[in-house]
Amino acid sequence: MKETFTKIHSRGKNFSQELLQFLKQYSVIGLAIGVITAQASKDLVDSIVKGIFTPLIKLIAPAGFTGLIFHIRGQAFDLGIVINAGLTFIIVMAFLYIVIKKLLKNEELLDKN
Repeated sequence: MKETFTKIHSRGKNFSQELLQFLKQYSVIGLAIGVITAQASKDLVDSIVKGIFTPLIKLIAPAGFTGLIFHIRGQAFDLGIVINAGLTFIIVMAFLYIVIKKLLKNEELLDKN
């Protein structure tokens, strides 16, 4: 019985060592941090679009983009959603461009191997 517990314990130890090796080798932790940061950035940009840009657009077009729906043979096509998503995409890309440009100017962040 003791031998069985020893085998299970050693297999668990090997698995945990292999898992840590995998996480280090493929930079999984860095990737996870990047995904979390990207989601937080997206939430921020969505809030900026909804809180600032959408009201500005509604000053020009009081109905905004929400009323841009047309029907063909009983099917509704909502262009407002597409325009809002496009606007959000452009703002996200501009945000990323500015951030990456700032990061690339900082030579300490670049790996000089």
